Formats: sequence, structure tokens, C-alpha cells
Amino acid sequence: MISDNGSSIISAFFRVFSKEIKLADAHHFLDIADKSKSKKQCENEYKSAKYDLLDWGHHIGYETQNLYKLAYFVLKEVFETQQFHKEVKTTTHTYKDWAKNPIDYPLASRDKGIHQVDCTTDLSALEPKDIAKMVMNVTDNSTNSFMQQIRRNLSILERPLMTASGDGKSYIYANFNPKYAQYVLTILRTCYNFCLSYKTPNGKKLTPAQRIGITDKQFNLEDIIYLR
Repeated sequence: MISDNGSSIISAFFRVFSKEIKLADAHHFLDIADKSKSKKQCENEYKSAKYDLLDWGHHIGYETQNLYKLAYFVLKEVFETQQFHKEVKTTTHTYKDWAKNPIDYPLASRDKGIHQVDCTTDLSALEPKDIAKMVMNVTDNSTNSFMQQIRRNLSILERPLMTASGDGKSYIYANFNPKYAQYVLTILRTCYNFCLSYKTPNGKKLTPAQRIGITDKQFNLEDIIYLR
């Protein structure tokens, strides 16, 4: 699972998937971004990170200029020496503890610049190349995309706006109704996860449900309505 560092969702994840976490079948990654950055600052960080990545690849000797591949190579090298967990020794036993040691994600983005990734679960049983593959998928793009779908399609969530003169609120576009908004959000969430496909880094078009292995097919609205 990928989230920000909100304690409520982290606690819920560890409570629901406690067995899977102990067996190392489930992991939780943090996508940490500084939301106080200006748009210009994010754009500058994106350009700088892109240049640094290409320059690193050139000096190491990689022929590819594919930023995604170069970022993977960077991460694989990082995890040869760095871990998200530390080993704690007591008089009776040894255990792994979260080190709170995030790394800079090598692929900066235009909307949030350079951001960091951390992992709250134990990855010590995995090889650096496997950890690098997992970290490459740590992004909040899917969450942002879903929020955009909500903003663009659900007028029922539109709140009143300040008038141009600033003397009050205009309710002309405000259809806010929490009861029906909940129904519509459930429908949209199901449609987004199972019906709408998006291009993945490897070029395939998959739904979010296909990407995480819940299903192997893309559904349409009729499949959902008639439980096919």
C-alpha cells in the first residue's frame, strides 16, 4: 500500500493486514512530498533532477537515456548500502525496527518536484533489485487521478464560491448533498478501479485492479451492474 504519513490510514493498514505483514506478504510505502513548494520551484526541481539522472547515467556508462530505466539503476545501487530498517539488539533477541530513513525518489515530477519514499514494513528479505522495482511504483499519481475524476465529474460535491465582489458566497453552482455524494463516490470508485484503464510504465493499458492483481480483466459498466 502507498500513502502519505497520516497516522489513521497507517494504523488501519497494520491492523487489517497484520498477518500478511508478519509474513512479509504486504508492505506499506510512504510517499513524502513538501506541499509548500511553489509551482515554479517544483518545475525547477524536475528539470534539475532530469539533468542529474541523465548525467549520472552517462558517467556510469549506461547507453540508455530512458529516465525510468536510469531511475531503477540508481535505486538498485542505493539499496546495496541503504535500508529502510535498522537492526535492534536486546539482551534476549534481535529484531528489525523502522529506521525512518527515507530516500529521494530519483524521478522528480512537475507538480511536486523532488519527493521522498520510505517503507514502514520490513524489506530485509528482498534483494536490492526487487526493492528498487517496488519503489519505482511508489507514486500518488493514481490517487491524484481519482481526485481529478471527482472534481471534474461530480457536481454534487460542488461547494459555494465567493462572489467576485467578495461580499458573500454564490450558491449558483453549489449542489452539495452529502447523502447522495456518498452513493456517487462509491459508484465512481468502482468504475475507476475496475473499468478505466491507464497506460503503465511498461506500455500496457491496465485498470488499477489489474495492476495490483485483484483481477486479470478489464470490466465495463454492464459487468458491474449485472455482476458478470
